[in-house]
Amino acid sequence: MIDYLRKILHKKEKTTIVGYLKKLSINRHDLIEQVPDIDVDSPVNAYVTLAMLLKEKGEFYKSLKILEKLKKENLSESEKKLVYLNLALVYKSAGFLDRAEEALKEGISLFPSESFFYYELAQIKKSSGKLEEAVEFLEKAVSLKKEFEDELIHTKLYLADSYIERGRTDKAFKIVRKLNLKVPIPLFYYVLSKLYYFVGETEKGYRKALQGMKLSPKHQAPFLKVIEEFESLSEDKLREIIKEIGLSPVTGKILVEKLKISGDKKQLLTLLQELNAKFPLDPEIKELFLKTLWEIGKRKQVVEEIEKFLLTLKKEKKIFKCENCGYETDTFDWICPRCRHWETLGISCEG
Repeated sequence: MIDYLRKILHKKEKTTIVGYLKKLSINRHDLIEQVPDIDVDSPVNAYVTLAMLLKEKGEFYKSLKILEKLKKENLSESEKKLVYLNLALVYKSAGFLDRAEEALKEGISLFPSESFFYYELAQIKKSSGKLEEAVEFLEKAVSLKKEFEDELIHTKLYLADSYIERGRTDKAFKIVRKLNLKVPIPLFYYVLSKLYYFVGETEKGYRKALQGMKLSPKHQAPFLKVIEEFESLSEDKLREIIKEIGLSPVTGKILVEKLKISGDKKQLLTLLQELNAKFPLDPEIKELFLKTLWEIGKRKQVVEEIEKFLLTLKKEKKIFKCENCGYETDTFDWICPRCRHWETLGISCEG
């Protein structure tokens, strides 16, 4: 019965090849200034589109052959931009990072005011662990196009985190103090919390962790890990955190594990009942609750809970939520009405 319930809760639709190809777009071509819309009647754009389709199928050699040949043609400025940037992206997808970097640098020499080349070069440096260089290229990209500002802020915070790991707290503090955040982001509080803990300011570190967990309840695990690393995430400490920020699936599950170890079945059942009532569609909580009921001999209640849950699912109103921009609608469409991304509308539920 529990296995059947788990299947229902974890059920996901398989992505089809047709669906995958529907999502296809010329990678970030919308961010490149003065590049026309893809027109398959234009030979160059048609060949670039074909190269991208081959890339999506994993046929990198054929894709690269087309793009390398196009480079030698007499192209307009906008066509050259499109060819060079897609050539770099195909090399990157194929795992030839040195070739991708070479293509991007060539693109920069030809089009020094095109932000996308700097942005993609930063991504390669970032994936190679060269965060200082990634920040430099992103700063140049941002100076040309503000759309990359969020990426720059996040990369700076990753750099600050790497400095903390290396014991360079002076450099980490320098980065976080200079950040001009327009909206609060969880990563900022995570880095700041870790930084304060690292220099011995435990209370400040703890408070920043709480701020981050309040800001992003779905991403509380990294903050709890930091607290556990520098303090002790005991049962009492966990209850203190729950009192401060409220009960969440993350904190609730950790407390459940601690109560299972201590053997306090009465408190365990009380907590699971509260979690089940508060987060009725969380699969892990539902499984823990039913297993506990079964283990203590309340098997009739297990059946009743499953029947009640299935009835709830039947009555739920289906809402389609875009995975890309968060747009919600009660009608399905292949393309999101807001961000125009293909097949990003997934089913969620509303009571």
